[in-house]
Amino acid sequence: MTKPEIFGTGLVHVHGRRATWFELFFDLVFVAGVAQLSSSLAASYDLGGALRFAFAFLVLWWAWLGHTFHASRFDEDRADQRVLGMAQILAVVLIGYGAGDAFGARGGAFAAGMASFKVFLALAYLRERRRPYARGLVRAYVLLYALQAALWAASLPAPGSIRLGTWVAALVIDVATPFFVARHTHAVPPHPEHLPERFGLFTIILLGESVAAAIHGLDHAEPLRAESVAVVLSASALAFLFWIGYFARARGVAERNLAHAAAGRRLRLWAYGHVPLYLGIAGVSAGTVVLAGHPVAHGGEPWLFAGAAALAMAGVTTVAASHGSDAAPGLAGAGPHYLIALATAGLPLFLAGWTVVPACAAAAAAQIAFSIRRAHR
Repeated sequence: MTKPEIFGTGLVHVHGRRATWFELFFDLVFVAGVAQLSSSLAASYDLGGALRFAFAFLVLWWAWLGHTFHASRFDEDRADQRVLGMAQILAVVLIGYGAGDAFGARGGAFAAGMASFKVFLALAYLRERRRPYARGLVRAYVLLYALQAALWAASLPAPGSIRLGTWVAALVIDVATPFFVARHTHAVPPHPEHLPERFGLFTIILLGESVAAAIHGLDHAEPLRAESVAVVLSASALAFLFWIGYFARARGVAERNLAHAAAGRRLRLWAYGHVPLYLGIAGVSAGTVVLAGHPVAHGGEPWLFAGAAALAMAGVTTVAASHGSDAAPGLAGAGPHYLIALATAGLPLFLAGWTVVPACAAAAAAQIAFSIRRAHR
């Protein structure tokens, strides 16, 4: 039997809590939206496409983050929570549809889905106002999500440039939300085991998408060439190396206890570290499809692939630095790992086309080998 941990505020954390079946279903719905974005990036694998992808991905992921932090704090598998969760899923379906062309004809669907999702998040927090210890946190989140919902809704009739500016404002509020609510976090901390597990599951799903991208890459390689096979095998190895870096070296799913203010800062560093990690994994997935189909590409594709791999490596390093693991003992000791990631981004200076992919895999392996050697020393 698991023992509950009771805080002075009255909040109860049950040890050994796991993600629910509904949460796993929720994650898969979100990843379907991410897959839609990745397909769009593969179809337009250039700087403009990468910037559009990054923006839409951050909007989508921060929506997932909002649901995840709420569930980690308050989920009791109640009927009203399931109803609101289903409403959020329906909103994600609309968001995922719009994400395929968020800056074009489907922008209205994307914005309407986001406005609806933020309203449902505000309602989810409003349902928890009966908890005396959570009122400050609930009030802050309700106000922030209501403001974001208003911005997304206001963007619907707006022309292109004003619409984009409104979207940016809504995203900026989202990104800054952890700092706005930081003073309430000690009263209602997220579950120390459940939250890292949820991040770990999302990471696993994205890495699985990388392997799926390798299969799609072979489908796009007609006729099949040795270079295309080398691309997909190297990209699959790169996904495995990211898995080792995140789960084995950086201890990305280690417990996150918020016993004091410094722990709260480390939690935010850990959470923000997933931004480059996830952007990098998604960029590698889309690049695998592109370079497998066009292994002799000499344009910007190799640069984007190397940059995505470097982002993922920097993200793993930041996650490790957030709690001072053997892989990178705090930010002060993470310098060499960031330098390896930076060198990876510059590989296209010396390599062209498909050869960048195995070189990125070799760089990721070198980063892991360095962390192991450092730990032994």
